[in-house]
Amino acid sequence: MAEYAGVIVAVAAVAAAAASAYGAYASGQAQSEAADYNKRVAEDNARLATQQAEIDAQNLSEKQRRLRAAQNVAFGASGVESDEGSPLLVMADTAAQQARDLYLVRYGGEARAAAFEAEAGLQALYARRYSQAGAYGAGTSLLSSGAGIAASSYYGRYGYYRNDRGGYPNS
Repeated sequence: MAEYAGVIVAVAAVAAAAASAYGAYASGQAQSEAADYNKRVAEDNARLATQQAEIDAQNLSEKQRRLRAAQNVAFGASGVESDEGSPLLVMADTAAQQARDLYLVRYGGEARAAAFEAEAGLQALYARRYSQAGAYGAGTSLLSSGAGIAASSYYGRYGYYRNDRGGYPNS
């Protein structure tokens, strides 16, 4: 039974090395999948930000149209000509402010979408790096375990070191 002890220890060490390598690889893959998921969420959020900005712009445009109509009614009810003088300047200023407000709503949506798209790009980078790290971790684990197994096998068989004459120290 003692002659099999070395083989059993070596098999156990190889199994432990394989388990450690698989653990490193699986961890990298899990992190990569999480980053992929985060990337998809950020892409969805970018689309939603763009859609929400467009909806907000449409709602604002409708409010603005009603405001301009109310101005025209007010000017008409007061007997003021709205196509010249101060009423015309007021309507032109209102239109300029409304155009600016619409621009800002759309710009805000585009800025939010761009931020989400940047986050999606970063998460895609993380996914690739995590996947690579898992593979490197598995390889490193196998190499270090293999070196440890080789060293323990050699030292276990020949002692901690041998002298120049091929014998053990003090022999």
